[in-house]
Amino acid sequence: MDPQATWDQLQEALRIGDREAVCELAQALLDWLGCGGFPPGTAAGRPDEIARQRAAVTRFCRLALQPAAES
Repeated sequence: MDPQATWDQLQEALRIGDREAVCELAQALLDWLGCGGFPPGTAAGRPDEIARQRAAVTRFCRLALQPAAES
């Protein structure tokens, strides 16, 4: 897996509203991180702050997997 490519695809899926892709990509990243994989780079911290990157991506993916709020 390329977590950076998956992260970038997840961002794009969110931007265009592709809920199916969002769920698939977010779960793939959570599975990858859960198996000890390295996190993608995010704006949440410096590239050498692996723990902060991992926490930010995990939080983001969990939020992305939550059902959309009903209006």
